[in-house]
Amino acid sequence: MSKPRSSSQDPQIRFLVAYPCSGSTLLMRSFAESLLCGAISLLVLMSKVGSRDSFSPDCSTLDNPSYHSVFINEVKLGQQVLICKEEVGIDGQKRERLYDLCSDPAVYVMVRPIFLSRDPVRVFDSRKNVAWTDTLSLIDCYTNTFHMLHRAPSYAVSYLIHERLIQDHRTEIKQIFARRGVRFAEIMLNLKHSFGSSFIFLSDREGSIYCKEKPLGLFSTVEASSSVQPDVPYHDLLSNTGKNIQENVDFLYFCCWRDDFLRLRTILTEKIWIGFDLDDTLHEFRRSSGTAIDKVLAEISKQYGTPIVALKNEYSRVLKVKTANAFSDGKTSFDYLRERFTSVLARLSLPRDDQFIAKLLVLYENTLMMSLELKCGALDILSVVKAMGKKVVVIMEGPQDAQERTIQRLGIEDYIDFVATTTRFRVTKTDGLFSRVLEHLGISPGDIAYIGDNEERDMKPTLAEGIFPIHLAETKHVSLNTIPPRINTLRKLQYILSNDRPLLLS
Repeated sequence: MSKPRSSSQDPQIRFLVAYPCSGSTLLMRSFAESLLCGAISLLVLMSKVGSRDSFSPDCSTLDNPSYHSVFINEVKLGQQVLICKEEVGIDGQKRERLYDLCSDPAVYVMVRPIFLSRDPVRVFDSRKNVAWTDTLSLIDCYTNTFHMLHRAPSYAVSYLIHERLIQDHRTEIKQIFARRGVRFAEIMLNLKHSFGSSFIFLSDREGSIYCKEKPLGLFSTVEASSSVQPDVPYHDLLSNTGKNIQENVDFLYFCCWRDDFLRLRTILTEKIWIGFDLDDTLHEFRRSSGTAIDKVLAEISKQYGTPIVALKNEYSRVLKVKTANAFSDGKTSFDYLRERFTSVLARLSLPRDDQFIAKLLVLYENTLMMSLELKCGALDILSVVKAMGKKVVVIMEGPQDAQERTIQRLGIEDYIDFVATTTRFRVTKTDGLFSRVLEHLGISPGDIAYIGDNEERDMKPTLAEGIFPIHLAETKHVSLNTIPPRINTLRKLQYILSNDRPLLLS
């Protein structure tokens, strides 16, 4: 294309480059709150041309945008910036996800694109929620987006991480505008306009898709809120196999976290020991124990005719009471289980039969062992840690005998140098277990990093002890720049510790 032409008084055209389910509509809604901005779909300025079987963007409008009807309207409204959202498509047959948005360097300089990136696990979870299950499509979208970013002149582009945007909306929006020479307006922080009402649409049909049809529920979250929500629940639709998609794209996502990523890598590399919680950190304890308890309660219901709902409610109450001391009184796992099952029977006035309770113990143990499953990436992160020459300690609240059987059944005993439980040390995590373990190992708090899933029983006690913690919070967003840093899969920790690929962004 020829060199784009526009008057210094004309609105500046800026591109927002993203992929479906990356949070781009939220960002566009923020832009649209400002009287200085127009927010449009890129289809307004770049029509999809070509045959039915291929896709190619048309940049010809940028040769002289002042003749475009939308551009003329923006001038009349006195707006300074026209933000154009471009989402890399999902249709592989038409090559929508592989096209080069700005093949001409002059386009980058003119539109100064903002590249938006989001955690691939969260993107795939959102896509599955709307029945987009093609993993190759997601990998292609990530790869192509980052290839465009890497090919662009560094002075002409910037990138934004969705997780940082929702964590500190004001700071991130201000920085984006400052880089583009646009005045920031506080009004952009509150989403007062009804969803879609302040967007510019190419046609009534496009407006209807956004504001009335809302296909597949794509806009349900951003539509429902009047402000940015930092902790929107995810859909929890990914199995451990599904989470493995990040192996192909996490290194791209982490490029955007480069400084925090490298800082964490340095900290972890300097540690002598790496500690892990066991239940719901290295393996799916809630899932496997839930399966085992369901079997036990079903057997009780079969024996006595008691409704399952009543049994579950009573077991929940008993469990809360019986685990209050976090297994610090030295009993075996079978002692604890026998107490729970006996209490449930007693509270429901059911006969106590020692032979039947023994049968329940065997049923629970066999079901639990058969249901055990490592977390996605658990074996690989342990392998990486040991390959680095570090020692591994598992610190958890639970009976020593049960934890040792679990570790053996999971096949990870050879990776672990020491197992510390509340049963062994007779003290809970919140009452000094971590300090007792440090004393036993003969190390200082600065010698160890610890990964756990519970904020109250893992993060707070380790921080208080001076241990460097990492929070594995599967239902939360990634946050590498907080204390403690937060990840949502062990695969991410594996990549932080690995040094296979360089981070390309600076």
